[in-house]
Amino acid sequence: MSARRGVLLAMVVLMSLAALAKDKPKYKSVEIKHFTQAEGVELSPQFSDFLYAELKTELTKAGLFEDILTENEVVDAADAARSFVVEGTVLEYKKGSMAKEVIIGFGVGRRSLRAQLNVHRRSDNQNVLAKELKVRTTTKLDEKLLARSLAKDIVNELKHELNQS
Repeated sequence: MSARRGVLLAMVVLMSLAALAKDKPKYKSVEIKHFTQAEGVELSPQFSDFLYAELKTELTKAGLFEDILTENEVVDAADAARSFVVEGTVLEYKKGSMAKEVIIGFGVGRRSLRAQLNVHRRSDNQNVLAKELKVRTTTKLDEKLLARSLAKDIVNELKHELNQS
């Protein structure tokens, strides 16, 4: 009976190790930079910080990278080929109109944000993803939730692009 338990225990340990090995992220690290705002964009100065924090949270949840780095954090040369930098610019922001959103409905009057996303490999600065994203949310939400929506879209695009390569 103890031999069976030993075999069963060995099988459980091996299955656990296999599961852990399978869950290890494919990429070493990603550095998140604060997004800049194009001239004329009327968002609060804190929006860039909100987006930075939300990107960090969403990238951690996604599990694509072993490490989520802060701006200008150093990476070992051996890991640079498996490391990326995420940066971008908020190109346009429209406040929307709560009155139009309530009276007309169907998405009319919603606030919108357009941003340029750039992701490049750290080792050779090769662009991996360059895409313009547009996010629309209700006027009832604050800038933190707008940042969260953009961060989720960025991570989804990154997942899609990195899973293809």
